[in-house]
Amino acid sequence: MAERIADFRKLGFDAVAVAMSRPDAIARYLAERPLPFPLLADPERAAYAAFQLKRTTVLRLLRPDIGWRYMKSVLRGGKIRRVPEGEDPLQTGGDFLVADGKLLWEYTTPDPTDRPTVDRLLQVIRDLAND
Repeated sequence: MAERIADFRKLGFDAVAVAMSRPDAIARYLAERPLPFPLLADPERAAYAAFQLKRTTVLRLLRPDIGWRYMKSVLRGGKIRRVPEGEDPLQTGGDFLVADGKLLWEYTTPDPTDRPTVDRLLQVIRDLAND
């Protein structure tokens, strides 16, 4: 997302990321990996609740296809990190397009590895503009 933020801005959108991490953890992360958009701390998961994001189950995380996705990520250089204190490894996320205070589009899933690609998000924005 960070590498493609200019594509979103050309279409009139910007990005905000929300993480369940504490502010000090966010600050450490941003010191190592600056982002061209805000990364907000939500340790109480208020935004997660507002967007009605659910928790998954341990059994769902143990499915072979989920393990394979994590394995592919590691093979591409990704790291498996320990879950920081206060974070919920079963909390799922989502991707949302919001304009003028209105929810235009959402993508939620009970699977934490299933997220839309940046290209998919950009296409949704283009489709919304054509409607």
